[in-house]
Amino acid sequence: MLKSSKTAIESCLIVATSVMLLCMLGLAIWQVASRYILQSPAIYTEETLRFTMIWAGLMGSAYAFGTDQHLRLVFLLEKLPPAGRRILQTINGLIVIFFSMVILLLGGLRMVASGMDQISPILNIQMGYIYMVLPICAVLISVLQGLNLCLLWQEKNATGKPN
Repeated sequence: MLKSSKTAIESCLIVATSVMLLCMLGLAIWQVASRYILQSPAIYTEETLRFTMIWAGLMGSAYAFGTDQHLRLVFLLEKLPPAGRRILQTINGLIVIFFSMVILLLGGLRMVASGMDQISPILNIQMGYIYMVLPICAVLISVLQGLNLCLLWQEKNATGKPN
């Protein structure tokens, strides 16, 4: 059940991020075409691309944490015995959850609240909606890290020996 929940969240993230990247590609092509072929640049594309890139980058980072593909130093991890690896991975996962909850969630909620007073210059939307990705990703990263930790310790118990 944990593994299927984790896989479902990761699948949704990869689909959402892929759709955002496709939209970015289309917008970038339209921006270049409208500027050089039509001689009338579409002014909304640059701001839309910027906001979409922010969302895609942060959603992609949540996916990377969920699939354990984030950037990290593994030389110490590889030198440890299996029990030590599990402990180090647990400490790392708890630090990531703490960071997500304190910085991304609490800080993100503050940014969303303050951003509701700011309006983007071209699209005329409240910047709080753009900043909403921070608390969303905080929750996703924390949930995925929690599932990773549960699966890490569940795997040991299921096999009766450390991995």
